[in-house]
Amino acid sequence: MSAFVHRIATSMLVVLALLPLLAVAGCWNSREIDKLAIVTAMAIDRTDSGDFELAFQVVMPGGQSHAGGSGTEMPFTVYGIKSHTLFEGIRKASKQVPRQLFFSHVQVVVLGEKLAKAGIREVFDFFERSHEVRLTSMLLVARGAAPDKLISTLVPLERLQASAVLGEGQLSSKLWSEATVVEIDDVVRKLINPGVEPTISGLKLIGKDKAAIEKQSLEQSRPPYHLEVSDIAMFKEGKLAGWFEGNAARGLLFVLNRIRSSIMNLSCGGMPDGVALEIIKSKTKNEVSIKDGQLRVHVVVNTEGNIGEVKCGFPLDNLDALRGLEREWEDAVKSDIQLAVRKAQQKSTDVFGFGMMVQRSQPRLWKGMESRWDKIFANAEVNVTFHGIIRRTGMRGKSLMEERDSKGGSS
Repeated sequence: MSAFVHRIATSMLVVLALLPLLAVAGCWNSREIDKLAIVTAMAIDRTDSGDFELAFQVVMPGGQSHAGGSGTEMPFTVYGIKSHTLFEGIRKASKQVPRQLFFSHVQVVVLGEKLAKAGIREVFDFFERSHEVRLTSMLLVARGAAPDKLISTLVPLERLQASAVLGEGQLSSKLWSEATVVEIDDVVRKLINPGVEPTISGLKLIGKDKAAIEKQSLEQSRPPYHLEVSDIAMFKEGKLAGWFEGNAARGLLFVLNRIRSSIMNLSCGGMPDGVALEIIKSKTKNEVSIKDGQLRVHVVVNTEGNIGEVKCGFPLDNLDALRGLEREWEDAVKSDIQLAVRKAQQKSTDVFGFGMMVQRSQPRLWKGMESRWDKIFANAEVNVTFHGIIRRTGMRGKSLMEERDSKGGSS
Protein backbone atom coordinates (compact mmCIF):
# COMPACT_ATOMS: atom_id res chain seq x y z
CA MET A 1 0.00 0.00 0.00
CA SER A 2 2.85 2.36 0.87
CA ALA A 3 4.46 1.73 -2.55
CA PHE A 4 1.22 2.71 -4.28
CA VAL A 5 0.99 5.94 -2.29
CA HIS A 6 4.61 6.65 -3.12
CA ARG A 7 3.93 6.29 -6.87
CA ILE A 8 0.90 8.64 -6.65
CA ALA A 9 2.94 11.24 -4.79
CA THR A 10 5.75 11.01 -7.34
CA SER A 11 3.31 11.43 -10.24
CA MET A 12 1.78 14.54 -8.64
CA LEU A 13 5.21 16.07 -8.15
CA VAL A 14 6.03 15.50 -11.84
CA VAL A 15 2.75 17.15 -12.89
CA LEU A 16 3.40 20.15 -10.63
CA ALA A 17 6.92 20.48 -12.06
CA LEU A 18 5.57 20.56 -15.63
CA LEU A 19 2.79 23.12 -15.01
CA PRO A 20 5.06 26.21 -15.38
CA LEU A 21 5.97 25.03 -18.88
CA LEU A 22 2.37 25.59 -20.02
CA ALA A 23 2.69 29.33 -19.43
CA VAL A 24 5.87 29.49 -21.51
CA ALA A 25 3.96 28.28 -24.58
CA GLY A 26 1.49 31.23 -24.43
CA CYS A 27 3.42 33.42 -26.88
CA TRP A 28 3.57 31.05 -29.83
CA ASN A 29 1.56 33.42 -32.08
CA SER A 30 2.80 36.75 -30.73
CA ARG A 31 3.55 39.62 -33.11
CA GLU A 32 6.06 42.39 -32.49
CA ILE A 33 4.62 45.90 -32.58
CA ASP A 34 7.32 47.12 -34.95
CA LYS A 35 6.01 44.61 -37.50
CA LEU A 36 2.41 45.84 -37.33
CA ALA A 37 0.48 48.66 -39.06
CA ILE A 38 -2.11 49.74 -36.48
CA VAL A 39 -5.40 50.64 -38.17
CA THR A 40 -7.53 53.25 -36.34
CA ALA A 41 -10.26 53.83 -38.95
CA MET A 42 -11.71 52.01 -41.98
CA ALA A 43 -13.74 53.21 -44.94
CA ILE A 44 -15.81 50.80 -47.02
CA ASP A 45 -17.70 51.62 -50.21
CA ARG A 46 -18.81 50.08 -53.50
CA THR A 47 -17.44 50.89 -56.93
CA ASP A 48 -19.68 51.33 -59.97
CA SER A 49 -18.75 47.78 -61.02
CA GLY A 50 -19.86 46.36 -57.66
CA ASP A 51 -16.43 45.71 -56.14
CA PHE A 52 -15.42 46.87 -52.68
CA GLU A 53 -13.37 50.03 -52.26
CA LEU A 54 -11.47 49.96 -48.97
CA ALA A 55 -9.33 52.51 -47.18
CA PHE A 56 -7.34 52.08 -43.96
CA GLN A 57 -6.18 54.87 -41.66
CA VAL A 58 -2.85 53.68 -40.26
CA VAL A 59 -0.94 55.30 -37.40
CA MET A 60 2.45 56.59 -38.49
CA PRO A 61 5.33 55.41 -36.29
CA GLY A 62 6.58 58.46 -34.38
CA GLY A 63 3.73 60.59 -35.71
CA GLN A 64 2.16 60.86 -32.25
CA SER A 65 5.16 62.41 -30.52
CA HIS A 66 4.40 65.97 -31.65
CA ALA A 67 1.76 68.08 -29.92
CA GLY A 68 -0.86 70.04 -31.80
CA GLY A 69 -0.40 70.56 -35.52
CA SER A 70 3.20 71.76 -35.44
CA GLY A 71 4.86 68.39 -35.94
CA THR A 72 6.77 67.76 -39.10
CA GLU A 73 5.41 64.25 -39.49
CA MET A 74 1.88 63.28 -40.45
CA PRO A 75 0.08 61.46 -37.62
CA PHE A 76 -1.40 58.88 -39.98
CA THR A 77 -1.49 57.75 -43.57
CA VAL A 78 -4.35 56.25 -45.59
CA TYR A 79 -4.01 53.24 -47.88
CA GLY A 80 -6.69 52.36 -50.44
CA ILE A 81 -7.45 49.12 -52.27
CA LYS A 82 -10.15 47.63 -54.49
CA SER A 83 -11.23 44.01 -54.21
CA HIS A 84 -14.07 41.55 -54.76
CA THR A 85 -14.37 40.72 -51.03
CA LEU A 86 -13.38 42.49 -47.82
CA PHE A 87 -11.05 39.71 -46.69
CA GLU A 88 -9.32 39.75 -50.07
CA GLY A 89 -8.88 43.50 -49.84
CA ILE A 90 -7.24 43.30 -46.41
CA ARG A 91 -4.72 40.72 -47.61
CA LYS A 92 -4.26 42.47 -50.96
CA ALA A 93 -3.27 45.65 -49.12
CA SER A 94 0.00 43.91 -48.22
CA LYS A 95 1.21 44.99 -51.67
CA GLN A 96 1.14 48.62 -50.43
CA VAL A 97 1.68 48.43 -46.66
CA PRO A 98 5.13 47.31 -45.46
CA ARG A 99 3.68 45.92 -42.22
CA GLN A 100 0.81 43.58 -41.37
CA LEU A 101 -2.46 45.42 -40.85
CA PHE A 102 -3.66 45.16 -37.24
CA PHE A 103 -7.36 45.88 -36.65
CA SER A 104 -7.82 45.49 -32.89
CA HIS A 105 -7.57 49.27 -32.40
CA VAL A 106 -10.13 50.33 -35.03
CA GLN A 107 -12.20 53.13 -33.48
CA VAL A 108 -14.38 54.18 -36.42
CA VAL A 109 -15.77 52.43 -39.51
CA VAL A 110 -17.29 54.68 -42.19
CA LEU A 111 -19.62 53.19 -44.80
CA GLY A 112 -20.14 54.90 -48.16
CA GLU A 113 -23.60 55.82 -49.46
CA LYS A 114 -23.17 53.59 -52.52
CA LEU A 115 -22.54 50.63 -50.25
CA ALA A 116 -25.40 51.60 -47.94
CA LYS A 117 -27.85 51.77 -50.84
CA ALA A 118 -26.63 48.47 -52.30
CA GLY A 119 -26.85 46.67 -48.95
CA ILE A 120 -24.68 46.27 -45.85
CA ARG A 121 -25.39 42.66 -44.82
CA GLU A 122 -22.34 41.29 -46.63
CA VAL A 123 -20.06 43.71 -44.78
CA PHE A 124 -21.28 42.60 -41.38
CA ASP A 125 -20.79 38.95 -42.21
CA PHE A 126 -17.08 39.75 -42.39
CA PHE A 127 -17.11 41.66 -39.10
CA GLU A 128 -18.86 38.78 -37.35
CA ARG A 129 -16.27 36.27 -38.59
CA SER A 130 -13.18 38.38 -37.99
CA HIS A 131 -11.33 37.75 -34.73
CA GLU A 132 -9.53 41.10 -34.86
CA VAL A 133 -12.05 43.85 -35.68
CA ARG A 134 -13.80 45.03 -32.54
CA LEU A 135 -17.60 44.90 -32.60
CA THR A 136 -17.58 47.96 -30.34
CA SER A 137 -16.12 50.19 -33.06
CA MET A 138 -18.26 53.24 -33.88
CA LEU A 139 -20.15 52.97 -37.17
CA LEU A 140 -21.02 55.92 -39.44
CA VAL A 141 -22.45 56.48 -42.92
CA ALA A 142 -20.69 59.00 -45.16
CA ARG A 143 -23.00 61.68 -46.49
CA GLY A 144 -22.10 63.84 -49.46
CA ALA A 145 -18.47 62.70 -49.67
CA ALA A 146 -16.50 59.53 -50.31
CA PRO A 147 -15.75 57.69 -47.04
CA ASP A 148 -12.03 57.42 -47.82
CA LYS A 149 -11.87 61.22 -48.02
CA LEU A 150 -13.58 61.50 -44.63
CA ILE A 151 -11.02 59.29 -42.88
CA SER A 152 -8.22 61.21 -44.63
CA THR A 153 -9.32 64.56 -43.18
CA LEU A 154 -6.87 66.29 -40.85
CA VAL A 155 -8.46 67.80 -37.75
CA PRO A 156 -7.26 70.16 -35.00
CA LEU A 157 -7.07 69.24 -31.29
CA GLU A 158 -6.66 65.50 -31.96
CA ARG A 159 -3.66 64.03 -33.76
CA LEU A 160 -5.68 60.99 -34.84
CA GLN A 161 -8.74 61.84 -36.88
CA ALA A 162 -10.48 58.64 -35.74
CA SER A 163 -10.20 59.78 -32.11
CA ALA A 164 -11.66 63.17 -33.04
CA VAL A 165 -14.65 61.64 -34.84
CA LEU A 166 -15.28 59.22 -31.98
CA GLY A 167 -15.11 62.05 -29.45
CA GLU A 168 -17.38 64.27 -31.52
CA GLY A 169 -19.94 61.50 -31.89
CA GLN A 170 -19.96 60.74 -28.16
CA LEU A 171 -20.17 64.43 -27.21
CA SER A 172 -22.90 65.20 -29.75
CA SER A 173 -24.92 62.22 -28.54
CA LYS A 174 -24.53 63.37 -24.94
CA LEU A 175 -25.24 67.09 -25.35
CA TRP A 176 -27.23 67.63 -28.56
CA SER A 177 -29.12 64.39 -29.30
CA GLU A 178 -29.63 64.65 -33.05
CA ALA A 179 -27.17 61.80 -33.65
CA THR A 180 -26.21 58.76 -31.64
CA VAL A 181 -23.24 56.46 -31.17
CA VAL A 182 -23.95 53.18 -32.98
CA GLU A 183 -21.52 50.29 -32.66
CA ILE A 184 -21.03 47.43 -35.13
CA ASP A 185 -22.61 44.99 -32.70
CA ASP A 186 -25.79 47.13 -32.51
CA VAL A 187 -26.30 46.86 -36.26
CA VAL A 188 -25.47 43.15 -36.39
CA ARG A 189 -28.15 42.39 -33.79
CA LYS A 190 -30.78 44.40 -35.66
CA LEU A 191 -29.91 42.79 -38.98
CA ILE A 192 -30.36 39.36 -37.41
CA ASN A 193 -33.46 39.96 -35.27
CA PRO A 194 -36.84 40.33 -37.02
CA GLY A 195 -39.11 43.27 -36.21
CA VAL A 196 -36.47 45.99 -36.09
CA GLU A 197 -34.30 47.81 -38.64
CA PRO A 198 -30.94 49.49 -37.93
CA THR A 199 -30.15 53.19 -37.83
CA ILE A 200 -26.65 54.68 -38.18
CA SER A 201 -25.49 58.27 -37.65
CA GLY A 202 -24.07 60.22 -40.59
CA LEU A 203 -20.68 61.87 -41.08
CA LYS A 204 -20.31 64.97 -43.28
CA LEU A 205 -17.45 67.17 -44.42
CA ILE A 206 -18.49 70.82 -44.27
CA GLY A 207 -16.45 73.42 -46.17
CA LYS A 208 -13.54 73.17 -48.59
CA ASP A 209 -12.95 69.46 -49.06
CA LYS A 210 -9.67 69.95 -50.96
CA ALA A 211 -8.14 71.69 -47.95
CA ALA A 212 -9.15 68.85 -45.62
CA ILE A 213 -6.08 66.75 -46.52
CA GLU A 214 -3.56 69.60 -46.53
CA LYS A 215 -1.46 69.98 -43.40
CA GLN A 216 -1.24 73.74 -43.94
CA SER A 217 -4.94 73.99 -43.07
CA LEU A 218 -4.13 73.12 -39.44
CA GLU A 219 -1.84 76.14 -39.24
CA GLN A 220 -4.86 78.43 -39.59
CA SER A 221 -6.84 79.60 -36.57
CA ARG A 222 -10.04 78.81 -38.50
CA PRO A 223 -9.60 75.84 -40.83
CA PRO A 224 -11.87 76.19 -43.91
CA TYR A 225 -13.63 72.89 -43.19
CA HIS A 226 -14.82 70.65 -40.38
CA LEU A 227 -16.21 67.16 -39.88
CA GLU A 228 -19.72 66.90 -38.48
CA VAL A 229 -21.51 63.90 -36.99
CA SER A 230 -25.16 64.61 -37.74
CA ASP A 231 -28.35 63.13 -39.21
CA ILE A 232 -29.33 59.47 -38.84
CA ALA A 233 -29.61 56.98 -41.70
CA MET A 234 -32.52 54.54 -41.66
CA PHE A 235 -32.32 51.14 -43.31
CA LYS A 236 -34.83 48.67 -44.70
CA GLU A 237 -33.81 45.06 -45.30
CA GLY A 238 -30.19 46.10 -44.94
CA LYS A 239 -30.36 48.93 -47.49
CA LEU A 240 -30.32 52.70 -46.98
CA ALA A 241 -33.92 53.95 -47.14
CA GLY A 242 -33.61 57.60 -46.10
CA TRP A 243 -32.40 60.05 -43.46
CA PHE A 244 -33.70 61.56 -40.24
CA GLU A 245 -32.57 65.16 -39.96
CA GLY A 246 -32.87 67.85 -37.30
CA ASN A 247 -36.08 67.58 -35.28
CA ALA A 248 -36.95 64.25 -36.90
CA ALA A 249 -33.64 62.79 -35.68
CA ARG A 250 -34.37 64.05 -32.18
CA GLY A 251 -37.88 62.58 -32.36
CA LEU A 252 -36.39 59.21 -33.33
CA LEU A 253 -34.05 59.28 -30.33
CA PHE A 254 -36.95 60.18 -28.03
CA VAL A 255 -38.80 57.01 -29.10
CA LEU A 256 -35.62 54.91 -28.84
CA ASN A 257 -35.02 56.27 -25.30
CA ARG A 258 -31.63 57.66 -26.30
CA ILE A 259 -32.09 61.31 -25.34
CA ARG A 260 -29.45 62.22 -22.79
CA SER A 261 -29.53 66.00 -23.14
CA SER A 262 -30.62 68.56 -25.71
CA ILE A 263 -31.67 72.18 -26.12
CA MET A 264 -35.22 73.03 -27.23
CA ASN A 265 -36.15 76.61 -28.09
CA LEU A 266 -39.64 77.71 -27.04
CA SER A 267 -41.61 80.91 -27.71
CA CYS A 268 -41.72 83.82 -25.32
CA GLY A 269 -43.38 87.24 -25.60
CA GLY A 270 -44.03 86.83 -29.29
CA MET A 271 -40.49 85.60 -29.95
CA PRO A 272 -40.48 82.07 -31.46
CA ASP A 273 -37.11 81.24 -29.87
CA GLY A 274 -37.33 83.36 -26.74
CA VAL A 275 -36.56 80.60 -24.21
CA ALA A 276 -33.82 77.98 -24.39
CA LEU A 277 -34.74 74.91 -22.35
CA GLU A 278 -32.16 72.24 -21.56
CA ILE A 279 -33.31 68.63 -21.23
CA ILE A 280 -31.43 67.13 -18.27
CA LYS A 281 -33.21 63.79 -17.97
CA SER A 282 -35.47 61.77 -20.26
CA LYS A 283 -37.00 58.31 -20.18
CA THR A 284 -39.31 56.75 -22.76
CA LYS A 285 -41.49 53.68 -22.47
CA ASN A 286 -43.25 52.19 -25.50
CA GLU A 287 -46.36 50.01 -25.31
CA VAL A 288 -47.69 48.09 -28.32
CA SER A 289 -50.96 46.29 -28.94
CA ILE A 290 -52.77 44.76 -31.90
CA LYS A 291 -56.50 45.34 -32.34
CA ASP A 292 -58.43 44.18 -35.41
CA GLY A 293 -55.14 43.65 -37.22
CA GLN A 294 -53.96 47.23 -36.63
CA LEU A 295 -50.84 48.11 -34.67
CA ARG A 296 -51.37 50.63 -31.90
CA VAL A 297 -48.40 52.20 -30.15
CA HIS A 298 -48.39 54.31 -27.02
CA VAL A 299 -45.18 56.29 -26.49
CA VAL A 300 -44.82 57.67 -22.95
CA VAL A 301 -42.09 60.27 -22.44
CA ASN A 302 -41.03 61.54 -19.01
CA THR A 303 -38.53 64.41 -19.02
CA GLU A 304 -37.01 67.05 -16.78
CA GLY A 305 -35.48 70.31 -17.91
CA ASN A 306 -33.88 73.57 -16.83
CA ILE A 307 -34.24 77.02 -18.34
CA GLY A 308 -30.86 78.08 -19.67
CA GLU A 309 -31.66 81.38 -21.44
CA VAL A 310 -34.49 83.90 -21.59
CA LYS A 311 -34.62 86.65 -24.23
CA CYS A 312 -37.91 88.27 -23.17
CA GLY A 313 -39.71 89.48 -20.04
CA PHE A 314 -40.84 86.02 -19.01
CA PRO A 315 -42.08 85.81 -15.38
CA LEU A 316 -39.96 82.91 -14.16
CA ASP A 317 -41.48 83.09 -10.65
CA ASN A 318 -45.02 82.65 -12.00
CA LEU A 319 -46.11 79.01 -11.75
CA ASP A 320 -48.95 79.43 -14.26
CA ALA A 321 -46.51 80.86 -16.81
CA LEU A 322 -44.13 77.94 -16.23
CA ARG A 323 -46.99 75.44 -16.70
CA GLY A 324 -47.80 77.17 -20.00
CA LEU A 325 -44.16 76.79 -21.04
CA GLU A 326 -44.30 73.09 -20.15
CA ARG A 327 -47.37 72.68 -22.36
CA GLU A 328 -45.52 74.28 -25.27
CA TRP A 329 -42.59 71.95 -24.55
CA GLU A 330 -45.01 69.04 -24.70
CA ASP A 331 -46.31 70.14 -28.10
CA ALA A 332 -42.75 70.49 -29.42
CA VAL A 333 -41.69 66.99 -28.31
CA LYS A 334 -44.87 65.41 -29.66
CA SER A 335 -44.30 67.17 -32.97
CA ASP A 336 -40.72 65.83 -33.18
CA ILE A 337 -41.85 62.27 -32.44
CA GLN A 338 -44.73 62.35 -34.92
CA LEU A 339 -42.38 63.74 -37.58
CA ALA A 340 -39.97 60.84 -37.02
CA VAL A 341 -42.82 58.30 -37.11
CA ARG A 342 -44.17 59.71 -40.39
CA LYS A 343 -40.74 59.54 -42.02
CA ALA A 344 -40.29 55.91 -41.00
CA GLN A 345 -43.83 54.98 -42.05
CA GLN A 346 -43.33 56.60 -45.46
CA LYS A 347 -40.45 54.16 -46.02
CA SER A 348 -42.28 51.26 -44.29
CA THR A 349 -39.24 50.58 -42.12
CA ASP A 350 -39.69 49.81 -38.43
CA VAL A 351 -36.55 51.41 -36.99
CA PHE A 352 -38.26 51.76 -33.60
CA GLY A 353 -38.43 48.01 -32.95
CA PHE A 354 -42.21 47.86 -32.46
CA GLY A 355 -42.27 44.54 -34.34
CA MET A 356 -39.67 43.08 -32.00
CA MET A 357 -41.86 44.08 -29.04
CA VAL A 358 -44.83 42.26 -30.61
CA GLN A 359 -42.65 39.21 -31.28
CA ARG A 360 -41.57 39.03 -27.65
CA SER A 361 -44.99 39.65 -26.09
CA GLN A 362 -47.14 37.69 -28.58
CA PRO A 363 -44.92 35.26 -30.53
CA ARG A 364 -47.83 33.32 -32.08
CA LEU A 365 -49.48 36.48 -33.34
CA TRP A 366 -46.14 37.68 -34.71
CA LYS A 367 -45.71 34.57 -36.88
CA GLY A 368 -48.85 35.44 -38.81
CA MET A 369 -47.82 39.09 -39.22
CA GLU A 370 -44.08 38.92 -39.90
CA SER A 371 -44.35 38.59 -43.69
CA ARG A 372 -46.48 41.75 -43.95
CA TRP A 373 -45.10 43.70 -41.02
CA ASP A 374 -43.87 46.58 -43.18
CA LYS A 375 -47.46 47.33 -44.26
CA ILE A 376 -48.81 46.90 -40.73
CA PHE A 377 -46.16 49.30 -39.40
CA ALA A 378 -46.84 51.84 -42.16
CA ASN A 379 -50.50 52.03 -41.04
CA ALA A 380 -49.83 51.96 -37.28
CA GLU A 381 -51.58 54.39 -34.96
CA VAL A 382 -49.01 56.08 -32.73
CA ASN A 383 -50.05 58.19 -29.74
CA VAL A 384 -47.69 60.15 -27.50
CA THR A 385 -48.07 61.03 -23.83
CA PHE A 386 -45.61 63.58 -22.48
CA HIS A 387 -44.79 64.49 -18.88
CA GLY A 388 -42.29 67.33 -18.61
CA ILE A 389 -41.21 69.23 -15.51
CA ILE A 390 -39.09 72.38 -15.44
CA ARG A 391 -36.85 71.88 -12.41
CA ARG A 392 -34.76 75.03 -12.31
CA THR A 393 -34.84 78.49 -13.84
CA GLY A 394 -31.18 79.36 -13.30
CA MET A 395 -29.36 81.64 -10.86
CA ARG A 396 -31.83 84.52 -11.33
CA GLY A 397 -35.46 84.60 -10.23
CA LYS A 398 -36.30 87.17 -12.90
CA SER A 399 -34.88 87.66 -16.36
CA LEU A 400 -33.01 90.87 -17.16
CA MET A 401 -35.72 91.74 -19.67
CA GLU A 402 -38.45 91.39 -17.04
CA GLU A 403 -36.58 93.60 -14.58
CA ARG A 404 -36.05 96.22 -17.26
CA ASP A 405 -39.75 96.20 -18.19
CA SER A 406 -40.87 96.38 -14.56
CA LYS A 407 -38.67 99.45 -14.01
CA GLY A 408 -39.88 101.07 -17.20
CA GLY A 409 -36.40 101.03 -18.72
CA SER A 410 -35.66 101.27 -22.41
CA SER A 411 -32.88 100.00 -24.55
